[in-house]
Amino acid sequence: MMTTLIQLIGAQPLPNLLPWLHLKPDQTMLIYTPQTDQVRQRIESVIGQCHSIRCDAYDIESLVKALDAELASQQNSDLIFNLTGGTKAMVLAANQVAMKRGALVVYLESERTQNVLYEYRYDNQQKLRLQGKTLLPELITIEQFLDAHIGKGQWQEAGPSKDIGGAFEQAVADAIRARLSQAEVKQGIKFLGSDRRPQVDLDIVVRCGNQFARIECKSQGKTTTLDAAKQLNLVSELLGTYTRKFIALSNDPNPEHQAVYEATRTTVIVLSSFSDTNLSDNDQQNLAKTIAQAIGCTLGE
Repeated sequence: MMTTLIQLIGAQPLPNLLPWLHLKPDQTMLIYTPQTDQVRQRIESVIGQCHSIRCDAYDIESLVKALDAELASQQNSDLIFNLTGGTKAMVLAANQVAMKRGALVVYLESERTQNVLYEYRYDNQQKLRLQGKTLLPELITIEQFLDAHIGKGQWQEAGPSKDIGGAFEQAVADAIRARLSQAEVKQGIKFLGSDRRPQVDLDIVVRCGNQFARIECKSQGKTTTLDAAKQLNLVSELLGTYTRKFIALSNDPNPEHQAVYEATRTTVIVLSSFSDTNLSDNDQQNLAKTIAQAIGCTLGE
């Protein structure tokens, strides 16, 4: 039987991307609003063009009617409703249709360092029953992650900076690659504007499994400024809320900035041993351990 996955598009692409990569449906229907049309387009740049329904984010009755009409011709399809994204009103509408059709309902948990997909189905008394939960395996690459958040062709990997800070960036990236062998690392991610010129850049992106970290590196006199924190939070608008934020510094930060780091949920890693191109074994281990604990990597020797 053909499988159809119905997905509700919200501000974040990962809740719709990971279930699709895991379930591998025969066809996919994306429910989006005018406000999330760009998110839909970026998701399609990864998973391919899908059938889509544009809806009012808060009109439950209209969305129920639209879904009923679209699914009327799919009586022989095995329907799966992913209720992780979208507005609460969209979830209520989709859930109502899922209940009428006796469809499978899935929800993605992404709060911890692992992704768990919960599967539910309504019984004859219209009570939602847990059918199972699956710890998702590694599904996504950094390239797919960036395409889904920024857009295919809207970014490039340029490597470490050419200025004096580039050596520190390279030392941080090399330590992560050496100590976290299963991690994927990209350096010097530049986000391109409409004129194809770099508008924003990010020093390092790390992936372990389906979890992501982004790292800004500052050395020399730049360690006592808030430039790195500002950069990370600017990037948050583009890369969403499902990534961990880190700042790697070659010297101690200004203690007056601690409240800013806490408020923005940014972890500061001080690597004071840095000299020319190298980090000490202790600093490499501390860096890798901090990243590993945040995104669920296994720490190497």
